[in-house]
Amino acid sequence: MNHHESKEGKTGTHKHSPLHHMMHMIICCGLPILIIVSLPFIAKYNLGLATFLGVIAPFICPIMMGGMMLTMLGGKKKEDCCSKKESDTERSI
Repeated sequence: MNHHESKEGKTGTHKHSPLHHMMHMIICCGLPILIIVSLPFIAKYNLGLATFLGVIAPFICPIMMGGMMLTMLGGKKKEDCCSKKESDTERSI
């Protein structure tokens, strides 16, 4: 069994643009920075909200990255390539 076959003739099912990932990264990194920069202005009007935002700001990026990884893994089939090939060979025998 050759698990490292060439990818010639195979087309991927990846049908969205890299702009989606770039936008996610901009939001992921930019949102915490924007929140931290705006904390002094928010604290003038609502100290409780400023405290809450200051506490969650460092965790926004890891939470969004976890969500992105879950969505990337969620679109894949439950079977891997090897089990599919083995089941195909059993049917042909």
